[in-house]
Amino acid sequence: MTNKELIQKFYLEDGIRNVELLKTFLQDDIVLEWSSSDGLLLLQKEAILKIAEELQQNYNSSHIEITHLIEEGNEVVVKYNQKVTTIENPKELMFIARFIVIWEFKDGKLIKGYQISQPA
Repeated sequence: MTNKELIQKFYLEDGIRNVELLKTFLQDDIVLEWSSSDGLLLLQKEAILKIAEELQQNYNSSHIEITHLIEEGNEVVVKYNQKVTTIENPKELMFIARFIVIWEFKDGKLIKGYQISQPA
């Protein structure tokens, strides 16, 4: 499976909320640089897993719409929109954010990420 196919599988199988699946994608020494509405965050593996747990607890479901997926060398760029349903209102899909991420792979797993997000 190519790195591009791995990223597509990761997002489409809700890997950003599935801690066990996420663990299979991350190198132990991964670093994610995230430019968010809160400023620049530097996240290591445990912090990334904690965010996944929080997303799982706070939302009933998550839907990722990938708009761009580009692979070059050991890097994959993905642009996507995230929509969620809440526990209180599982029938209403809410658009929460837009993301662009550059993922770098090492030995078939994610080692570095550069992410920019914008609230919907």
